[in-house]
Amino acid sequence: MAPPKRDTTGILVRLHANTIAAIDDLISKEDDEPSRPEMIRRLVKASLTEKGYDVREWID
Repeated sequence: MAPPKRDTTGILVRLHANTIAAIDDLISKEDDEPSRPEMIRRLVKASLTEKGYDVREWID
């Protein structure tokens, strides 16, 4: 899945090696093996949705 094309802003995030390893492990368990940026988008979306934020614009 490609990142959204409209209304987006690129950001740089530094993550600890253990966090990257955990993200890579999650990626290996996904059927479609998303890229790191896509996996991070999925994790952020899931967390925000769980907390009640409307992030539907990420679906399409």
